[in-house]
Amino acid sequence: MNLQIALAFILLSPVLSLYSPLETLLRSGPVPFISRLNSPTSYVEKVSEYQRINKGVTTKTAQGNVDAFLASPDVWVEQKSLEKQGKREVYDYGKGEAERGAKRTATAGAKRQQKHCTAFPYN
Repeated sequence: MNLQIALAFILLSPVLSLYSPLETLLRSGPVPFISRLNSPTSYVEKVSEYQRINKGVTTKTAQGNVDAFLASPDVWVEQKSLEKQGKREVYDYGKGEAERGAKRTATAGAKRQQKHCTAFPYN
């Protein structure tokens, strides 16, 4: 790995509208993170290719899909297949956990409240 090239891509991530390698690590784990550092040119090409194939997709969504694919190709392919068949809700890999977590927390809180009310109708 050429350290200078890797550092250049890390520093250029904001210019390229990519989120940082650290965010890749936090979102998708060590495999895409290492892949991104080992071959930054290939990584950017994969993100660009995903955007070219899927017109109208944001850079973050394309990057999230590339990270998810690198982390677990078989699971990603299965999810995309189920989405196309309409058997699964379309998952936006471009949203961070904070964005997805807020929705998940609100839903879980509502379900918890509902269970509480059902179990204890006089509360």
